[in-house]
Amino acid sequence: MNMPAYSSTTNDHQNRTFIAEAVFAVETIKSQQTKEKQIKAKLLLDAIFPLDQGAHAEATSYMLNGRHLIIYFKDGRHTGLKTAGTFVAFTGHRTHPDSILLRDKEGCYIEVSFKKGTNEGMQSSVEISDIQLETCATFSRSYGEQSTHGIRHWVSLLKTDDQGQPKASLDDKDFTEKNGDDYVLTCCFIK
Repeated sequence: MNMPAYSSTTNDHQNRTFIAEAVFAVETIKSQQTKEKQIKAKLLLDAIFPLDQGAHAEATSYMLNGRHLIIYFKDGRHTGLKTAGTFVAFTGHRTHPDSILLRDKEGCYIEVSFKKGTNEGMQSSVEISDIQLETCATFSRSYGEQSTHGIRHWVSLLKTDDQGQPKASLDDKDFTEKNGDDYVLTCCFIK
């Protein structure tokens, strides 16, 4: 009976290793190689947030239908995320969001921002202007305290600083939740 649990743990470890390698593959591409970065970024999305059908590289638009994220393709087909619950919030308009906020199974957020004018149902693929990964530093304020305090950093996969390192920030981020409520991620938080 322990075998399935071991197998599951092994698969989770292999999946995290694969995702880490995919993130590294995007980060190592020079910032001038925008086409190559787009390809790798969309492959990363396929690895972490796969679609029911097709691939992120084929998407011509992302839009909301009720509480669901719908992805459209050039031939008129559409699909959703394989795990619909990973879509959390968005910025911009429901018919062509400026960005979408996704949450992986470990609870980490990823913001996918679209290049202006490319997420409006055109015949060409949507261009991603940035993917920001949430990284958190957590700590307890004092010994024995129940709550955990944390600082949320955002690390860019597609944008770099002057030294060519991935851009990082401590920004508060404001989104609109699927149901229309405000969804705010502050740089400092308490769990």
